[in-house]
Amino acid sequence: MKTLLFALVFCCAPMLTVAAAPAPVGQKPIPGRLANKGFEGKRIHTTLFFSGQAWDGSNRYGQPAGDNRRLYTLHPSDERHLKWSENRANRDFALGKMTEAGINVVTMSSWGEAFLSPKVGWVPSAPMQTSPQSHDELFEAAVGKNLLIMPLIESRADWAFRDSFPRWTDGKVCPGLVSQINELIQRYIHNAKHPEWAGGWAKIYDRKGTPRYAVVLIHAGSTRLGAKDHKAFADGFNLVADEVFKASKVHVGFLLDVLPETKNAPASFKPSPEATGPLLHATDAVLGIQCFVPEVWTGSQNEAELIKFRKQFGERWSKSGLPYIMDVAPGYDNSIVFPKTKLKYGYTQKWRDAQSELVARYGTAGMVYNSWNGYTEGMAAMPTKERKDVDFQWLKVMNMKLLGK
Repeated sequence: MKTLLFALVFCCAPMLTVAAAPAPVGQKPIPGRLANKGFEGKRIHTTLFFSGQAWDGSNRYGQPAGDNRRLYTLHPSDERHLKWSENRANRDFALGKMTEAGINVVTMSSWGEAFLSPKVGWVPSAPMQTSPQSHDELFEAAVGKNLLIMPLIESRADWAFRDSFPRWTDGKVCPGLVSQINELIQRYIHNAKHPEWAGGWAKIYDRKGTPRYAVVLIHAGSTRLGAKDHKAFADGFNLVADEVFKASKVHVGFLLDVLPETKNAPASFKPSPEATGPLLHATDAVLGIQCFVPEVWTGSQNEAELIKFRKQFGERWSKSGLPYIMDVAPGYDNSIVFPKTKLKYGYTQKWRDAQSELVARYGTAGMVYNSWNGYTEGMAAMPTKERKDVDFQWLKVMNMKLLGK
């Protein structure tokens, strides 16, 4: 693994400790709820978003990205969703549709540090032209829109969180993850040219009521640990948060896309709700659970089996006491983009009703829709040519019902 991935990047902006803001007078902080000014105590209504122009043959961010539109199983009805970088109006349009759907936090897909070559950092892994420049465009466009942003650290061809967590072979604490978080902090919290961006990064109350800048981790498991190393796994998140604080003076916390205990999930250690859950619940730097279609790891396409799996998965993790952001998707279809591992399920009223029930039952901290523009895996939220506005309206209704709780 290239040492460049582990480098820490610092800008020349002053390195100040970011103070933790207390909850409003008379309001007790609720772990797993938002802590930003004006959002205090609110549930998280989020969607995974791949910022950037579509792969349409253009070169918007310094690297020819080819054209992947032939891989779409869903196509947006409004082409402005594919033309993110062409003008500010298109970005305002996309974010406006999110707020119309009841979204208050954008989970920003992130594929590596800005100093990486695009061929390493985001090409060809990301489904859109999801470059660091497109992240800047997202933070800029979100200012004044009642939308917060939290990065989701993705796996890519030459790096995955699980392969260096909690420590790399040299004993360093998950260096690739620490590097990515610190680089994001320099760009969005310690950026002297854009101080307004700092307020846009979502903060969440931890178990002690302290606000922490939220980072989502995809495929949370470990290939560095044995199957029973529950405590070492839980302790690792405090170690990472401490390393980040040493370099940036910023307190971060983590929402985990926990890998399920299935044979297909790619890790030697997969967290158990019963054995690992209580330890994670007692870990200051762990803010809660936010998954990304965990049912795909079963390999099943049987709707009844998948609904049963999701109910058991949600119930077991909810019992751990951790704040739970219930994940939903209208269905899943990777039959074109991943033909060797074809999966297609959902897209029925029965499936949507089951997801809505899970949100009402287990969405203690909120809900995440996977994903806003998941065209290649059939998960788009906005109106599409194939599904009209069925999924967009479904998302609006779920968000409205959750607001009343």
